[in-house]
Amino acid sequence: MKNTLLTIALILNTVIFSASDAPIKQSIAILESNVGKMSVEMKMLDQDTWVLYSLLDGSLVRREETETFRLIRNKVQPLSYSINEKRIFKSRYKSSAEFDWRNKEIIFTDKKEKGIAKFNSNVLGPSSASLQLRLDFKNFGEGNIPNEISYDVYLKGAIKRRIYDINLNKEKVKSAIGIYEAYKVSRRFNEGSERTQILWLAPELDYSVIKMYDKNGFEFRADIKSFKDID
Repeated sequence: MKNTLLTIALILNTVIFSASDAPIKQSIAILESNVGKMSVEMKMLDQDTWVLYSLLDGSLVRREETETFRLIRNKVQPLSYSINEKRIFKSRYKSSAEFDWRNKEIIFTDKKEKGIAKFNSNVLGPSSASLQLRLDFKNFGEGNIPNEISYDVYLKGAIKRRIYDINLNKEKVKSAIGIYEAYKVSRRFNEGSERTQILWLAPELDYSVIKMYDKNGFEFRADIKSFKDID
């Protein structure tokens, strides 16, 4: 369940951005799920640097997550990441990472393990991977979206290739904030895996994730309840 909660939270971080001429805006969102209430906040630290903070606070789990990153020509460059999760009757999970772009390495602490993960070119953080997906959809524009897209993503001391399959035939999706046409995006897992993860991105809402489904031992569905821009 821990891995599922982490993945869900990372993806939900991308739903908070409303449509505008800017690629992202300072915003805050409130979400409801079967594991508790969640708030997600995006703040600008300076012209190119942002912080994405989320808090999931429920009766069985409490999880705080923070990622700082630069946004350069619509490309996300993660700088640091941390997560602190506590579940009832379970040990606390803590992890952090610093991204050294000059030396192309990530200095991480995952539970009690410390180490360095090397990367060759571009790499995304646990939170920023889904944000980059949304920004790329916006950059492609209608009619130019590919049927798959992939990224190198850091998570838990390792860098792995993450592939998304895209259904180019949009679906009508009902959410708490309305009914929208959306692209169905399915994360690809190894053959034989029972894992499922699906996102729906709505062009009308600047390709925000308006709905998601995740199955990894148990089924999870979540919906955004409200969001607003921060001046």
